[in-house]
Amino acid sequence: MKQIICVLLCIVLAACASSSRRNVQMTYDETAPFDSYKTYTIEAIQQDHQAAGLNTMIENGIIGAMADKGLSHRMNGKADLLIRYATHIERGQEMKLEQISTGKGVYTRSQMEPVNEGSLLVNIIDTKADRVIWKASSISDITGITIEDVTQIGVDEAVDELFEGYPSSMF
Repeated sequence: MKQIICVLLCIVLAACASSSRRNVQMTYDETAPFDSYKTYTIEAIQQDHQAAGLNTMIENGIIGAMADKGLSHRMNGKADLLIRYATHIERGQEMKLEQISTGKGVYTRSQMEPVNEGSLLVNIIDTKADRVIWKASSISDITGITIEDVTQIGVDEAVDELFEGYPSSMF
């Protein structure tokens, strides 16, 4: 279970980079009683030391998004939900191969392309049932963006976009 959570968690920080090129994925358990959940706690599963400084901004974004859904944050103690999140930043290169038909065969051309992605993964766990009821991830192109460029407003926008698909009894 922890491995699944970690893998899923590694799919989402770029959303926090305030990039307009985000890939958001979301799924949830349709049988979960979303209208009965009232409180939550937050836990970071930090995978990437580069993104460690974003935790406060991400948590503030989650608190705002969940308040919009009608849920209350608890700092400690028992809550209906546990929100776990992880971030990951990947900066590097990847080799792209292209097959080109020449009429006399196939020529393979290779080239190196930059990879600048940030990802944020959020899992929401029903604490009584001990199961994931909602999960979402966001991967963004963060080319030209540094950690210092990330603002609370940008993180809030990214987290709001991520939580758009969270079922709520208010909407």
